[in-house]
Amino acid sequence: MTKKTFISFAMLLIMGIATAFAQNGGNTLPFIIKPTNPGGIQIPPPKSPIIVPEVYLDGNTLSFDSAIEGCTVQLLDEDETVVYSSVISVGQTTLVLPSTLSGEFELQIVSGDITFYCYIEL
Repeated sequence: MTKKTFISFAMLLIMGIATAFAQNGGNTLPFIIKPTNPGGIQIPPPKSPIIVPEVYLDGNTLSFDSAIEGCTVQLLDEDETVVYSSVISVGQTTLVLPSTLSGEFELQIVSGDITFYCYIEL
C-alpha cells in the first residue's frame, strides 16, 4: 500500500469516527462490569470477551444501539434503592429518564449474568 493510499484511508477513518460521535451527541458513559449473582449461585467466568455497550447521555436521554435490547435499565440512589427501572424493547434506541429525578445515580444495565454500571448526574 502506498503512503498516499494509507494517509487517505486514515483520514476517511478519522472523519467517519468524528461523524459518528457528532451524530450521537451526548457523553459516552464509562461502564464497569460486575457479575450479577442471583441467590448466591456461583457463576463461572465467560469464555469470550464481554462487549461493553455504547450508551450516551444527553440531559435525561439515553441513546444506544440494539446491543441492549431486552436488558433492564435501572437507576439506584445513594442508598442503593432502585428509583427507576425499564426494560429496553426491540428496536428501541432511546430512553428518556424521568425529569423529576435529580442528583447522582448509579445507572445499571442488567444483561443476564452481567451488570454494566456507571455513575451519572441528572
